[in-house]
Amino acid sequence: MGLLDLNVSVPVGTGAGMCALWQPESFAEVTDLDSWEDEIAEDAALVRHIAAGVFVPINIGADGAFQVSVRGVSALGGLDEREQNYRLVSSTPYLLVSKGKIELGGLEAVGSYTRAHRVEIPLDPGRYSVLVHLIDWKAEPGMLEANGKPSAGALPDFVVEIADEIAPSAGHRTEVMTFDRP
Repeated sequence: MGLLDLNVSVPVGTGAGMCALWQPESFAEVTDLDSWEDEIAEDAALVRHIAAGVFVPINIGADGAFQVSVRGVSALGGLDEREQNYRLVSSTPYLLVSKGKIELGGLEAVGSYTRAHRVEIPLDPGRYSVLVHLIDWKAEPGMLEANGKPSAGALPDFVVEIADEIAPSAGHRTEVMTFDRP
């Protein structure tokens, strides 16, 4: 799939405290609990995967179900006016290397150890920069139903922008927590 054709919005659940995008080929050896704990559960291992561009955390340190919108853009930082009005915070860019597809899901879905739900997203092979935005959709009038659920027109919890890699000399974020705390 061409970068600018990428536009996916799906619910993603996690009981492991983190959602993510990842390159599935890099986690093919994660087939049992020991390998999952070694490669996924430890922050030091995740930092190594983040620095290699094969894992991008969507991490606010909470379990739950989140609507995640992933889209290809020509340049990072292109939220529409409505998204910008309800944006709480944005990450700095992460590196993502695709070999033809990426996956999106909860942390527990990385590798083949569990049958946790994941979404496969075609993405042309290449090096990309990824910016994650946290959106406060509940703050927009009329978007929260009486039962606490989002209305049909609510913004997603996260907007994830993927663009061709910015200059490598600029560096990329390697933190497990997606957003800096004030």
